[in-house]
Amino acid sequence: MDDLVVPDNPAPPGVKAKEIERVVLLQRRLGAAKLNIGPFIVIYSLLFAAWVQQYIENGHPLFVVYASVVVAVLHVLSFLFTHWLVSFNALVNYKRVQKLNDAEYIQVVPHKFSGNADIVPLEFRQARDPHSGEEHSEVAFEFRKLRFNYHPESNGFERLRFPVHEPFSYYLKASGYGHGDKVAAAVAQWGLNKFEVPVPPFSELLKEQMLAPFFVFQVFCVGLWCLDEYWYYSLFTLGMLVMFECTVVVQRQRNLRELRSLQTPKQRLQAYRGGKWEEVPGEALLPGDVVSICRPKGGPGAEEKVVPADCLLLAGNCIVEEAVLTGESTPQWKLAVGGGGVSPNEHLHIKSHRQHVLFGGTKVLQHTGDKAGRIRTPDGGCLAVVLRTGFETSQGQLMRTILYSTERVTANSWETGLFICFLLVFAVSAAYYVLKHGLADPSRDRFKLILNCVMIVTSVIPPELPMELTIAVNASLVALASKAIFCTEPFRIPFAGKVEVCCFDKTGTLTTDHLLLEGLAGLPGKPPRELVSEPAQMPAAAGEVLAACQSLVLIDGEVIGDPLEKAALQASRWSYSSDVALSHDKKTRATVVQRYHFSSGLRRMAATVLLEEEDAPQPVPVALMKGAPEVVRQFLKQVPSDYDATYKHFAAQGARVIALARRRLSTDLDGPELRNLERDVVERDMEFTGFAIFQCPLKEESEPALAELASASHMLVMITGDAPLTAVHAASQVHIVTRPVLVMQHKLEAVGDGPGAYHTPGSAEADAEFEWVSPDESSRIPFSRSWEELLLLAGEYDLCLTGDALAHVEGCKLGRRVIPLVQVFARVSPEQKELVLQTLRAGGWVTLMVGDGTNDVGGLKAAHVGVALLAPSALAELKKKSKERGEKKSRSSKAIAAGGSANSSQQQQQGAVVPAGDRAAAAKAGRTSPAPNAGAVVAAGSAAAGTTGGEQAKGKKKGEKLKPGEALLEQYRAAGKPVPPSLERMAAMLDKMEEDSAAAQAMLDKMEEDSAAAQDVPMVKPGDASMASPFTAKASSVAPVTDILKQGRCTLVTTVQMFKILGLLCLSTAYALSVMYLQGVKLSDAQATLSGVLTAGMFYFISNAKPLPQLSPVRPHPSIFCAYFFTSLLGQFAVQLGFLVFMYRMALAVMPAEEKQDTESDFAPNLVNSICYLVQQIVQLTTFAVNYVGYPFNTSLTQNAGMIKSLRYSGCFLALLVSQSVMPLNESFGLVAIPLEMRLYLIAGSLAVIAFSLFWEHSLRRLFPAATPPSKGYMVHSRQLAQLQAQRSRARKDE
Repeated sequence: MDDLVVPDNPAPPGVKAKEIERVVLLQRRLGAAKLNIGPFIVIYSLLFAAWVQQYIENGHPLFVVYASVVVAVLHVLSFLFTHWLVSFNALVNYKRVQKLNDAEYIQVVPHKFSGNADIVPLEFRQARDPHSGEEHSEVAFEFRKLRFNYHPESNGFERLRFPVHEPFSYYLKASGYGHGDKVAAAVAQWGLNKFEVPVPPFSELLKEQMLAPFFVFQVFCVGLWCLDEYWYYSLFTLGMLVMFECTVVVQRQRNLRELRSLQTPKQRLQAYRGGKWEEVPGEALLPGDVVSICRPKGGPGAEEKVVPADCLLLAGNCIVEEAVLTGESTPQWKLAVGGGGVSPNEHLHIKSHRQHVLFGGTKVLQHTGDKAGRIRTPDGGCLAVVLRTGFETSQGQLMRTILYSTERVTANSWETGLFICFLLVFAVSAAYYVLKHGLADPSRDRFKLILNCVMIVTSVIPPELPMELTIAVNASLVALASKAIFCTEPFRIPFAGKVEVCCFDKTGTLTTDHLLLEGLAGLPGKPPRELVSEPAQMPAAAGEVLAACQSLVLIDGEVIGDPLEKAALQASRWSYSSDVALSHDKKTRATVVQRYHFSSGLRRMAATVLLEEEDAPQPVPVALMKGAPEVVRQFLKQVPSDYDATYKHFAAQGARVIALARRRLSTDLDGPELRNLERDVVERDMEFTGFAIFQCPLKEESEPALAELASASHMLVMITGDAPLTAVHAASQVHIVTRPVLVMQHKLEAVGDGPGAYHTPGSAEADAEFEWVSPDESSRIPFSRSWEELLLLAGEYDLCLTGDALAHVEGCKLGRRVIPLVQVFARVSPEQKELVLQTLRAGGWVTLMVGDGTNDVGGLKAAHVGVALLAPSALAELKKKSKERGEKKSRSSKAIAAGGSANSSQQQQQGAVVPAGDRAAAAKAGRTSPAPNAGAVVAAGSAAAGTTGGEQAKGKKKGEKLKPGEALLEQYRAAGKPVPPSLERMAAMLDKMEEDSAAAQAMLDKMEEDSAAAQDVPMVKPGDASMASPFTAKASSVAPVTDILKQGRCTLVTTVQMFKILGLLCLSTAYALSVMYLQGVKLSDAQATLSGVLTAGMFYFISNAKPLPQLSPVRPHPSIFCAYFFTSLLGQFAVQLGFLVFMYRMALAVMPAEEKQDTESDFAPNLVNSICYLVQQIVQLTTFAVNYVGYPFNTSLTQNAGMIKSLRYSGCFLALLVSQSVMPLNESFGLVAIPLEMRLYLIAGSLAVIAFSLFWEHSLRRLFPAATPPSKGYMVHSRQLAQLQAQRSRARKDE
């Protein structure tokens, strides 16, 4: 370090990273300089001197002994707190320094939910720049797999810089690493492309668990009970705690090992190093490497291999599957930056240029190399440059999320601490009472007195608290995983029980991906609203756009891609192979030369194609375009007069309307020139060819799911990039829109002259450019910034904002007030989706967002509860189909090898792209039409395939395995022997035995799974969760959302009721250890052990409660700090305490004086002890039974099999003890015979306590229900709205 030159800065360095809040420079203290060593040496020396002096003077230095014990405890705590609190560790073992050169360590304080604070070493080293070769001093530290470097110019630490923000000209000139020294320097700077997941040894993890604050406290409590001679109870509790911690450690190790084994194998790639290509493993890639990307070649597990790092495409195109990262099931096109579309001086921004970036962890489905690239690839792959490696890649970020979610799953929160403080008030009061009365008695043992006071104070924190809260969260994780819902951030589960606003994307989330082209409208020479659905009647120009202006890809003989484009291709009856579309009459052939892909910002797509007509002398270059009607309108040379009215008519009916346009280009343009045309040149002066009207039906589960959410007191909101009229129509079908609608949009957008304000959004001048319009345009209301006017509108209408309107509202600083009033957000960008969620969250709403693709990621991350729908990807479906085809082929019969089958086989080999109707005609003629390309595929389904599948299904049914009894009878019949009735009965018995055996095995398997699930936190795998959100549902519908909310409510209710039960038990324990302890009342070891066993068992059964199948309109209380909770707690405690005191005094009056015990004596059975123990057990059972919360959130008490059995068996056991039917049993638990009259009082009092507690609890649930959030945002201001409406009504009367 002394040899390094690090510029000094008088100010301490900062940190620039979204994960970290601040950093503090530290220098390690040595030896006695540590604050938990030096000061205590001095204190111990003083205590020793005091002890010597006291011993010499009076020989009884008790004060010094007690002081030494206190100091020793504080000394031990000083060491423990260095493990518990990073800030305390920094104070005790380190000292702060201001200068970087003086620092050895650094304290890292992350933002909330970004991990725990930590102290990590600073690394000083001499580094070499991988590109320039210049040496420089480097100061860095590593935190949670991320490296942070110091930058003198900003006097701060930043995440290790990767080449991800350079101008495109920088990447286009990339030529890889020239020689080995630069590679070595790059490895030193960025490390290898690995996800190193260390698995600590069992002993290390167990030590970490056992040094946790709660565990140490629990062991301390166990020690106190041992000092009070409760050996069995203490050992039982300690064993239970150690077993639980061991299971947690084993699970953590298992998760880490599984995570290591789940690392998807990386492709071996060709890398350009030292001026030549060489094959390197994926782990050896470095940022700046120039590589060749291609689809994985054959070999074991080839199709599972993934792109090893984040790369920028320089030449060639790829189609990749990104479902694991974004939840987007449709394959994505990746385009080369060298193919145009970006300016060389423009800087790379991965979020906005993601169509040029291949992300690590994704799978390449198809690639097309570019032979004209600056560096030719040796294997025909796409040329790319590596941007990020290791944990910095997109896949690495997902691995980090999963890795650190396995550390500790807990429901602990600030509420736990505050609740314990509340209980401490009672405990300290009780301890003070004992101490005061104990000190007044000079004969009382002072050690026992102090011990008892400490036990009273510690009794408010039951040993099982953290274990039970953790089990509650684990049970929810297991329940969700069983429904294919995976959670990477368990702390969000209770939030799901508090959700108030549910936001949904539309396309692919609420509506199906299986679109249907209803027809074409607005065609020249036809009535504008007439739908043409017959392919033969569709104009050729419109068919060209539908068939050739698309991004479909051909993979393994299957067309996959955007469902809308697949539906358009099928309806047009054109066939499609690799970049070639062929009309159904085989007279027109369109070859795609260049695509200008769709993006959510542009809302349009264009393509240049070469059209070859049958009679034309040469191909004709044509520009094609499709997109949102209001966007395409801007590029039309001439706009039809009925353009706007036509598309709005169909959009208002819920259709998805796509405008089609084309333009003939100059015939002088050849292929390379067409390919290099700029997008703005291609898209100008287009000729309108019609509207494609697509029906996007709702998914079957959408309406019932949202109806359930609406009825369960949730506010529903739609946030979509679709057109406002289409969005409003869909919203009206799923209970989001329930009143007349007004859409706020730009006036130019309303009349069809294109979106976009002439003035800056938010400016006063722009106000006049926006208005509220009804879907049928019968009502138009000018926009006003007046809050009163906006509130009156929201009270009368459901509101919809377009993206432009939202930008203007936000610019007016009205976003926080207006956004909660809106039901539908349409034509919004991904950034605006995130803005809506952030605004709702900032306003105090607990939000949920559901989406299915890349555009929803920002919103999913911004919500309290983000749910990504990870539908089966196109690749998975393709594999499934391929497997099915392979099975069919292997089972196909030789008898079907004649005519029709031969034709079918020939058709597949040639790849004929023929619609179903033409195929039937061709089959009749005994031939098929030739295909233009061997890779072509069929655009419509085959009826013949369905027939064959049915025959194969029948054959399979015949070949099913017979049961043992059936097989026996079959043998007899085959041999021609008669089957006697006795044999039939025997066969039936054999079959029944097999069924029973299978059922028993299934039950055992289920019990084993349930037992394992109760302890194991499910491991979330990279294939199960996406980076998009904390929750990932492997489903294509929104139905899992209700499951998440039900489970969230279940966890929330369970946690609250556990707090209440623990509170009641702790309060009764504090009383028993104080007032009653002074009277000599105590428990035997066996009694304390039995009580602990029953308590632990019942808490376990409570934590495994299951949610009801239907969401209730009644909400659970979101917090324990409410009138209901504390009123119920104190009321029940009062009646239980009264019962206990009453029975205690009655027993004390009857019990002979010679049986009375003092506090110093050992336990001896007597009447008071017996009565008090039975009362405490009855109170314990009553507390669990009364405070169990079933309907309307969880299964009822009678349906919770474990809980009800536990209560029944415990109740029967207590009844047995009270009735004294088996006196030896009573004696084994230290109970004496109780007079009949007192037993009757005990039974009557128990019934009275149960009845009152039930009445009190259920009355308070009705008197203090949880607040119900409004179904519409304006209802929050209902009082102000009523006043405004009254004022308006009076003003109208005055007029």
